[in-house]
Amino acid sequence: MKIGEVSKRTGLPASTIRYYEKVGLMKFQPRISGRRDFDDQAMFVLKFVRLAQSAGFSIEEIKSLIEAYQQSSKSTGVWLDMVQRKRSQIRSKMAELSQMEAILTELLSCKCASLDQCIETGFARIEADKDASG
Repeated sequence: MKIGEVSKRTGLPASTIRYYEKVGLMKFQPRISGRRDFDDQAMFVLKFVRLAQSAGFSIEEIKSLIEAYQQSSKSTGVWLDMVQRKRSQIRSKMAELSQMEAILTELLSCKCASLDQCIETGFARIEADKDASG
C-alpha cells in the first residue's frame, strides 16, 4: 500500500507517517520503484500510535510500548505496568485540575470587598482542601 492510501486509511498526513519512521516508531518501509510500500504491520503500528496518543502517551512512551510488544507480544507485564503508571498520572492530573476548577469557581462567585480579602479567602480554601485530603 502506498503512503497516500495509508494516509487516507489512518487519517494521518504523509509527513507524520514519515516522521514516525524517522523517530523509530515504525520500521522504514521498503521502496518499490522509489515509493514506500506499507504492509499490514505498518498499519497496525500507525493505528496503535493514534490510540496510544489519545490515551496520553508521549512519542517516547509509545516507542517503549512498541518495543516491549515486539520483544514479547504475549507478555502483558510491561504493558500493564506502563498503562497503570499512565492511568495514575492522569488521575493525579485530574485531581489537580479539579482543585483548579474549584478555585476558579469560587473566585467567580466572590463577594469580597477587595482583592486582598479575595486572595485570603482563596488561600484559606486551598489550605482547608489540603487538610481535608491529607
